[in-house]
Amino acid sequence: MLAKIHHPRSDLDNLSSFQESVENAIQTFFHAICEQKSIKHFLFGISLEKIYENMKLHGEFVVLKPEKYYRDVISQTAPKGLQVTPNQFEDIYSCLLEVLKKQRFLKKQIPKLAGYIIENIEETRALIADAEPNILRSHEVSNETICAMFNRSRAEARIDSHNDVFIPTGFDYPFWTRVNPQANEIVFGAQAFPVSASVAPSEIENISQKANASLGNFVMEVDTRTHHGPILFSLHKIKYQEAVPKRMLLRAAKEFSSAFETAVSMDKYKYLVSALN
Repeated sequence: MLAKIHHPRSDLDNLSSFQESVENAIQTFFHAICEQKSIKHFLFGISLEKIYENMKLHGEFVVLKPEKYYRDVISQTAPKGLQVTPNQFEDIYSCLLEVLKKQRFLKKQIPKLAGYIIENIEETRALIADAEPNILRSHEVSNETICAMFNRSRAEARIDSHNDVFIPTGFDYPFWTRVNPQANEIVFGAQAFPVSASVAPSEIENISQKANASLGNFVMEVDTRTHHGPILFSLHKIKYQEAVPKRMLLRAAKEFSSAFETAVSMDKYKYLVSALN
């Protein structure tokens, strides 16, 4: 995730330096919040070391949002019982933006970096407050446990004939999830099919290009190699390490499904149908 904020083609040395700068900014932000009586409770019971640790373990579960999301104060992602007041959150967010500006991060990086940092800190707060662990340890991550997690979230999920987790309802658009334990990877996938094989690939390409220009957080692609005709699809891969934070995975799934639904809605001539039609 940090690589995407820094630069998609940055090398490991540059990324390591960028990560160090991010940690320095978090340290400055941490101390700045702790000095303000009205908002210091936002970090109650949290150490800098725990924030750094969780960022390394869970950072890949933060999803970049469309540019318009960052134009105002971002949304709180902590459970309701842990959320601060809107005014307090605005003060916290403004403090972080100011720290990032003073530490000379690029203007285009700052909103995304602030969102990334806040979401990681909010998950750290939530994990500390959880009565029961809200994570899956790496050895517990499988299609079966992910399927059970979706079903407990009031979605409908099942293992399909390809041994993938299919989620037809409960989210904005039907999608699949696949666990690759060898690569420590969770993959989301969604497809929309042409109403007939005669639909021109260029029409679906236009939808893909429009969606990518508007969304920017998930890549929409077109597969023209099938007998169905051109298929609009998207794949999103998340690397996990020692654990999978359930809240963040569900949030990423929601954002993926919503983004694909938005992409399909750009099909004003109704060339596409969903996987369920």
